[in-house]
Amino acid sequence: MKLFKKCSVALAALAISGAVTLSSSAKAETMLRWSDGQPNRGVNSETLQWMASELEKRSNGDLGVEFHWGGALFKSKSAVKGVGTRSADIATIIAAYTPKELVAYSVGDIPLPNSDVWVGMRAMYELATTHPALKKMFDDLNLVYLTNLSTSAIEILCKDKFINTLDDLKGVKMRAVGPYGRIFKDLGADVARLSQAKVYNALDSGIVECNQNYMYSIEVFKQNDVAKKLTKLDWGQHLAFGVVMNKETYEGLSDANRQVLQEVSSDFIDQFARRIQEANIKALERMTSGDSPLEVAEMDPNEKAKLEKMGFDTVPNWIERANDAGLPGQDIFDSYMALVAKYEKIRDEKGYPWNN
Repeated sequence: MKLFKKCSVALAALAISGAVTLSSSAKAETMLRWSDGQPNRGVNSETLQWMASELEKRSNGDLGVEFHWGGALFKSKSAVKGVGTRSADIATIIAAYTPKELVAYSVGDIPLPNSDVWVGMRAMYELATTHPALKKMFDDLNLVYLTNLSTSAIEILCKDKFINTLDDLKGVKMRAVGPYGRIFKDLGADVARLSQAKVYNALDSGIVECNQNYMYSIEVFKQNDVAKKLTKLDWGQHLAFGVVMNKETYEGLSDANRQVLQEVSSDFIDQFARRIQEANIKALERMTSGDSPLEVAEMDPNEKAKLEKMGFDTVPNWIERANDAGLPGQDIFDSYMALVAKYEKIRDEKGYPWNN
């Protein structure tokens, strides 16, 4: 009997500990289960937790969040279905993992020169919340789009070489993904598709020589410990990368709390853009100092121009794919580009919102 009581107390304490770890508020009237495939570290998770705190604060404690990190509820590839069937109330989605379901949203992954995180995220946020095709896409999936993220600009980290010209990619064993990875493959790279979590060992063992990554992420995964040549490409960004909510969960909220959710989701764009810009700058400073610093080079400007042209050359293929899916591909693309131009103009005339 004493042993049973001791075990009961221990299990109760463990349950309480787990609830405190996962929940933003134990008293919230509506607790939202949030699934994210990434580990609980870095600017992404920090800003998502900022969003959860703001939801709790601005709803006067009505809305709480219970995070499940690292794919604990379901993997990123299952996020669209997982939220649609309410295995979670909210999740981070990545179009590259569910390209068939998120064709309209994948316009954000076309390899274009725009690498300004705030401009790109604002453009995608407005596109997803106003364009009829994207609104219908999310609605048909039983989802409500909340907000956007970005990987920030694509860089190339190599073990012992720089990528100064496009010819330097020929025969290189390279971990790469998405439409950017397809272009690297077209240029002769021997492309392997691995998760970032597996790249450290792959670089260390020589399975791959180079990796497509993003500045802050190189440091998060400690890849600079085993690869010392960084080609600062600053090319484009993955923007088909967002946060969605189950439609029934959303409709079950009060009008006031839906308004809070919309306001916080919009504010998240500015918060994330500021944080990731700062994180990239600080990561580069840390990685290029100390006893074993990264060496940094930039691709020849003429060669980079050729690379960017190859990115533009993929636009007709994307439009055709969207059209084949019954979508107005040209209109989606044109609307997106118009929004990019809109926010570039705002940035140029007024600066970033956090500097005003």
